[in-house]
Amino acid sequence: MAEIYLFPKTAEEQEAERQLTEAMHTFNAAIKRAAQCGFDIELRPGTWSFTSYSRAPVPYINFTAGLPERRRPPEFAEI
Repeated sequence: MAEIYLFPKTAEEQEAERQLTEAMHTFNAAIKRAAQCGFDIELRPGTWSFTSYSRAPVPYINFTAGLPERRRPPEFAEI
């Protein structure tokens, strides 16, 4: 059976991986803190279908957060 040797990551790949890991830690901490403060949080996955740097769609996360007791009802005005 053949052994598989992984190629080492380039400096650019290592930096991208470090930045992504740091961003996810920050994002998760922010979501946790907002939830502890009473925010209603809604996360929605999405994809960027057309990018110049990837053949496959690139995933992203869209989210909203709001305090339920501070939402104002929509105001309707006659024009």
